[in-house]
Amino acid sequence: MTTTTRRIGKYIAFVPAHCKLEREFRTEMGRWLRASSFDMVYGDSLHPTDDKYEEPIQVLRPGWSPERLRGHCYVGDVVLAAADLVARVGGADALCSLSSHHRALLLSEHASSIGRMPLFLYSAPWEHRFPSADLDAVTSHCLRTGIHAQCSLNDSGSGVVVKRTRNNDPSVTVIIPTRGTEAEVRGKNRVLAAHAIAQLVEHSAFQNFDIIVIVDEETPAHALHEINNAAPGRTQIVPFDRPFNFAEKVNLGVAHTTADYLLLLNDDTEPSNPHLIDTLLSYFSDDTVGLVGPKLLYEDGSIQSAGHFFNPVPYDSYRGFPGNCAGAYNMLTVAREVSSVIAACALTPRKVFIEVGGLSTLFPGDYNDIDFALKLQLVGKRVLYTPYTDCFHFESKTREAKLNPTHVALLGERWRDQLENETYGHPSLQKYQVAWKANRPGQRSVDEAVGPTAPMASK
Repeated sequence: MTTTTRRIGKYIAFVPAHCKLEREFRTEMGRWLRASSFDMVYGDSLHPTDDKYEEPIQVLRPGWSPERLRGHCYVGDVVLAAADLVARVGGADALCSLSSHHRALLLSEHASSIGRMPLFLYSAPWEHRFPSADLDAVTSHCLRTGIHAQCSLNDSGSGVVVKRTRNNDPSVTVIIPTRGTEAEVRGKNRVLAAHAIAQLVEHSAFQNFDIIVIVDEETPAHALHEINNAAPGRTQIVPFDRPFNFAEKVNLGVAHTTADYLLLLNDDTEPSNPHLIDTLLSYFSDDTVGLVGPKLLYEDGSIQSAGHFFNPVPYDSYRGFPGNCAGAYNMLTVAREVSSVIAACALTPRKVFIEVGGLSTLFPGDYNDIDFALKLQLVGKRVLYTPYTDCFHFESKTREAKLNPTHVALLGERWRDQLENETYGHPSLQKYQVAWKANRPGQRSVDEAVGPTAPMASK
């Protein structure tokens, strides 16, 4: 496919033949680019349909997400690069000969700063609205950047799976706070913590883990018996005799281990995916990663959370949508950076957990996971969501989800800027939505949000 270049101030724009730079926004665009200090820039795009009376499809792009770019070319087909960056990478002619995905990856490897321009940069036919995925480009990118991985296209062909390989066998401690709650799961009454432990022990391909269960004083004796028998010889019981504080219980459990990694796990989960721990661990071959969470599913297989999304209240992304929902422009089909993931099932290095002070006890029930994830980002760590493994989360089995106004206010006080300016959001999205939905009326924006297949706040 032919790609040409166009000079725009200090930038060189790479424009494939099927794309056309937008003229309607050139004044705003010029103003934005003149003020920009980024050496690589991407923007939004418009995609007219065959119906001339229908509004073009709007593709709004999130902030810079290197993990997502490895999955597919979410930055779009047109990118801008500073002239000196182009020269360092090999020149415009060499870059023009590459696919859009390959070009974006190569530029990103050498760019010192990358930014999203929240304006419509170009237009292209509607069939080019979805991100392209170039397996060869991602494979060569991994070789150049020292990522030891096996790369393959995912089942839908909408993205590249980068399966990192590990050269060691780290130790993991599973941290489970509980009060011995019993509830019906899959038609049978169960002690939730015992069920979660049994499922993990039985199904996990990775077995180098032990388990610490932090139990309240009022935990029934029969529940303790079941919990101990779920994994004989590898479960440590830590008593907790203070008023309910989920964060404090987790921190207490962590104080009793020296393992390399911590799998934070709620008692109301079913970690039955054989590759749950292996997949989460694989991302930590990159020491910039601080926390990884899987796709969380309700008992019926629908999505409980695909990462947190600040819009501006924290939401569980795509909560209640079908488990196979691709999301807007296939965003749910690839691993990507998120601002936070639910600590109901998430993996983090123990040393990093301790470095940032663990979970804040100011949040005894709600938002301690969000606060933790944002602290990680303050020290330069990335938080990732991966769709390549999953865990069932029977959230309402232990308690009703309620918003505590005091905790909401405290979260806003501590993290207002991050909540109101979601890094992986967009200023033109409709607020107070769980899905990636453009802020415009009509069925079109709803269809775009769901992708090819009632908001509720996070726990």
